[in-house]
Amino acid sequence: MKKFLTAAALTAVLFVPGVASADAASDRAAAIRTCRAEVASQTGVAIDDVRLDQARVRGTTVRVDLDVWRNGQLQNVRCDATRAEEPTIVAISPTLQTASAQ
Repeated sequence: MKKFLTAAALTAVLFVPGVASADAASDRAAAIRTCRAEVASQTGVAIDDVRLDQARVRGTTVRVDLDVWRNGQLQNVRCDATRAEEPTIVAISPTLQTASAQ
């Protein structure tokens, strides 16, 4: 019985992180897509001008750092989104100026 419990515990340790990382990867990808689209929309630039710098999965959020190229200048933007199949943006900083406001 002790060997069975040890084997079961080892299997759980090896298997569960793989499942968790798959969820984290899909949450990360969804948050990146959502943040890129929202930043492109708010700034009035093409989505190709909003490039991923890095993304970090945290407890209930994903932090996405983006590079935005506008008028030949680089602006670093941070976007925090919820971890979900359909992520919701929690915050974007700095506050972005829309193309019509320029």
